[in-house]
Amino acid sequence: MKHLFFSAVLLTGSLATTAQTGWNIGDRAAFGHSWTVGNKPDNAKRQFHPTFEIGRTATYQFTDVAGIGFGTFFSSQGTGFKYENSGNRAIARTNYIKVPVFASFNFGDAAQRVRPRLTIGPSVQFLVGGKTFLKTEEDAFAGVYSTRALNTKIDVGGNASLGLNIRVFDGFYLNHEINYYHGFVEQKPNNPSETPSFTNRNLTMSLGMQINSQAMRKWKGKMMKMHKR
Repeated sequence: MKHLFFSAVLLTGSLATTAQTGWNIGDRAAFGHSWTVGNKPDNAKRQFHPTFEIGRTATYQFTDVAGIGFGTFFSSQGTGFKYENSGNRAIARTNYIKVPVFASFNFGDAAQRVRPRLTIGPSVQFLVGGKTFLKTEEDAFAGVYSTRALNTKIDVGGNASLGLNIRVFDGFYLNHEINYYHGFVEQKPNNPSETPSFTNRNLTMSLGMQINSQAMRKWKGKMMKMHKR
């Protein structure tokens, strides 16, 4: 009985060290391609438009599988077109402060070092900068700030990401994900007679990290002990 009791205690302790429950704070950086839907000129082709975002998330894991969280990001988006007849390029850079709210799911056994991860939820973003301009073949360009070019200053959409949650050590995790954003709000320019309205899209790959609140407390405790010495 004693052996069974000690085995159960050791097993419980092992499961506790791999648990990801409680608050998890992390940072994330993403890079990819963004585009718009609804404003593509007939005589133009879409071009790769680099998009990136960087920020911080906080997730509360109710269990080793499910949690809910939110984040704050600086997100640079937009679109690019190249006119077939002239070679001129139209580029619209839009910068947002993005606030996503999401449900988080980690699949597989909590003791596994690598687990599939899914997040999904809504997002609101506020236009704070950027520039919309036309660039000629001679690299001459003229433009206007996106905050002035757009009458719509808020976008609401949906986020979904799929990737891997990697336990580096107990309480510290890396997240590698593919992320998709789908804007729902029609973005209306200040001159609708010349430029049609559109909605935002982007697809990115991200690298992030998360640290569990329990691990943070243990680390702070060790640092305090070292200072006392």
